[in-house]
Amino acid sequence: MAKLPKSIVIEGRRYPTWALSAKARKQLVNLGLVDAHIAELHQRLAHHHVARKHYQLLLASALPDPQRQPSVSESPRYFWQSVSKEWAQKHWPIRMATFRLSDFESTNDYRQDDRVLCYVKGHGVVGWGVVEEDTHSTKRHLVWQVGVPTLDAALPAKTLKEFSLRHPSRPSQALPATADIDGLLTALDTKAA
Repeated sequence: MAKLPKSIVIEGRRYPTWALSAKARKQLVNLGLVDAHIAELHQRLAHHHVARKHYQLLLASALPDPQRQPSVSESPRYFWQSVSKEWAQKHWPIRMATFRLSDFESTNDYRQDDRVLCYVKGHGVVGWGVVEEDTHSTKRHLVWQVGVPTLDAALPAKTLKEFSLRHPSRPSQALPATADIDGLLTALDTKAA
């Protein structure tokens, strides 16, 4: 049995431990064990708070600087942009080399040199372009690079698995880094030829 104090104070009244019953002394031992466990948990929690602060600092140092402009050497970002069937039927075959991004009703924050792959529901991937910013305004344009001759020549959704991709589930979304984008662009070039 654990060593007991000479006396204890409960609800403002002092009791000598020699006067306690065996049952009361057992509960006093249990109370001491629980208090020791709580003290250990407080100590462990303090260690975890220190570790959390450390990992938080490491995370902050690993994040990109929001003030830094992307360098030219960074690889381009690739996005899906879903366009409506109505828009596609109205503009196909593509006759313009440049589109305003607002034509797609895009809400995504594209930046200079982003690659945007256009997807038409029911048809598939119909082409892609590069985002360029207008030097005289804040407007961004999509400079068309490759487009299929007809909507029926689009790369259908079922072929996207070959490139580790799925059809877009939102109007605009980034393509995963694991996707075979070069393979997709090559297949699109073949369809466009």
